[in-house]
Amino acid sequence: WKEIRMSDIELIKKQPIIRRFLDVHHLDDSFIQENIIEMLTWQESLKKCEGCLGLSYCRQPLKGHRYQLSFTEDGLSESYGMCSYMREQEKMLAHVKNFRYTHMSTDDYLIDLKTLTQGMTSKQYLEAYAKVVRSLSAKKGIYLCGQAGVGKSYLLKGVANHFAKQGKTVCFVKVPVWIAECRDSMKDTQWRQMNMAQLRWADVVIFDDIGAEYISPWTLNEIVFPILDVRMEQKKKTYFTSNYQWPELESRYAACQKEGRVAANRILERIRALSDVVLLMGTSLR
Repeated sequence: WKEIRMSDIELIKKQPIIRRFLDVHHLDDSFIQENIIEMLTWQESLKKCEGCLGLSYCRQPLKGHRYQLSFTEDGLSESYGMCSYMREQEKMLAHVKNFRYTHMSTDDYLIDLKTLTQGMTSKQYLEAYAKVVRSLSAKKGIYLCGQAGVGKSYLLKGVANHFAKQGKTVCFVKVPVWIAECRDSMKDTQWRQMNMAQLRWADVVIFDDIGAEYISPWTLNEIVFPILDVRMEQKKKTYFTSNYQWPELESRYAACQKEGRVAANRILERIRALSDVVLLMGTSLR
């Protein structure tokens, strides 16, 4: 047992980070022996990071974090600290705090609008991209339409990140999902009021896949219209993506039940007032 422990000690001391820790605190082999479990745990955690190529390859139990020891007023302390890859990702995700309501994933928050055209040769995509970029400083947003898979949502996720990095409050709403959430939360008045306020007053809102949602007089009159009406009145920057070109969207909303047609028409008027139509043609990028 003594021989195994001595070999363990030598392996532990070979780790540069542990070696610095021991030197800074003037600790010898007796300290390692007294805290052998903690020291071995630290060594094993550091070994998992050797040759790491990034967070996608992380072997730690808690992604991007590794076990470490430190001294506090109460003595030896165990914790999990972020690795350099995780610290870099945290820096890249600092703007996420400006999202108020969102259906974007962690990977989506890493989309950089400035680099979206790298390697892109599609003339249609480049033209649509240029119009979207020009809209950043314009009064109105964009109604970006085209067939599924051509990159509409991806492009506007880049727009969402752009504004969030500028310190603007942002919402990115997958409309069919949002409508389903509203229906499931009909009895939760507090959630609904908070959600409506977020979408009314955020600096920038992106309605993704509008026209694909379940359409009814209730969704039109009680959910969609009140938000778009305030955003139009307050001149709030608003974007839309849709698989439907403008005449198709009009037809889809016009098919709503009789009592919902007035609201449908008013919604279409507000979408038109809030955005300029941009058609993104091309083949699917998926």
